[in-house]
Amino acid sequence: MIKSIEEALNAMVSDSSQNVRETAMASMDRFRAKRSIDRFRTILKKGTVQDRVHVVHVAGEIAGGEGISLLLEALYDKDEVVRGAAVRKLLPFPTPAVLKALWEMLLREKGVVLGNVIEVLGASGRKELSPHLERYFTHPEAEVRAKAIIAVSRLTDGDGWEKILALRGDKDEVIRNAVAEGLGHWTSSRP
Repeated sequence: MIKSIEEALNAMVSDSSQNVRETAMASMDRFRAKRSIDRFRTILKKGTVQDRVHVVHVAGEIAGGEGISLLLEALYDKDEVVRGAAVRKLLPFPTPAVLKALWEMLLREKGVVLGNVIEVLGASGRKELSPHLERYFTHPEAEVRAKAIIAVSRLTDGDGWEKILALRGDKDEVIRNAVAEGLGHWTSSRP
């Protein structure tokens, strides 16, 4: 099958339609990248920070099972830059495995990476996460609190809004700004 796919894409690169040629080239790049997963795994283990971040970006483009598995591996990288980038790249893939991995990160992360995790969990649409993310409203870092406010605003019903409204007079501008943004997510009914 691999050979047939490669042959088809090679032929389509010469198609009379520019759209087909461009799409075929992009698909060929993703296909070749998928065939290089083992090489990317090695880079994730032994490469420089810059190389590992590059693999994270490539994995996000690859998507599918191969790309997501690389991104999940990158969540355990020793460098927060790599972990933070991996979290951001997982945003479009709120699968149970991804959400479970991100949930587990809540307890071990801090700073920007924690904020990214909260942001992605908030974008997941999983309302049951709202009360768990509310506890970050009192986090010592304003940026983490702000991400929690916005995340909860995307998930909450009822009393969650009261908790967000209660923060509108916070002394920190970042928090007041997050409340203002979060209030824009209000809707009378959640799906």
